[in-house]
Amino acid sequence: MSSSNTFDLESQTINGVSCPAPAYTAPSSRTTNPVDDFFGYTFTRDSRRVSVTSEALPPYAETLPSYATSQKSEPVTLARYLFKFGFLFPLFWILGAIILISPLSAPDSSDAVLSWLPEKTDAERQQIIKDVRKTELKWAKRCLLALIALIFLAAAIATTAWAVIHSH
Repeated sequence: MSSSNTFDLESQTINGVSCPAPAYTAPSSRTTNPVDDFFGYTFTRDSRRVSVTSEALPPYAETLPSYATSQKSEPVTLARYLFKFGFLFPLFWILGAIILISPLSAPDSSDAVLSWLPEKTDAERQQIIKDVRKTELKWAKRCLLALIALIFLAAAIATTAWAVIHSH
């Protein structure tokens, strides 16, 4: 039971089924860079940026998609910066871990607090403080975990070095 696929070049058929004509591609007069085509611009000597795309942009949507409105950006906190810069200077992780034992309290209800976000109600300000505190604790826990991992890594390296030195 073997079936052979036959292709006739002159009639462009496969087993009696006609194939569409091959697609026409216009020869390009200029050479393009695939990276420039992907990002939609190219650098030239005359100008810093020249647009390559000639198609019109789609109209703006009246409403945002549901996933765009539900996504909430995380507040930028000190512990977040301490975690990220701890990879360059690990002592920052110690400072970030200290945030876990420090009392994170809301500011007193003085004139300074009323000048902070005056357009917000007191309930909205308390919610913002709660969100910042939650984010601060999340990044402080990450600082602590990174510090513990660094200590275990240093202990493993020191133990291995000690074992290698005393084995000879």
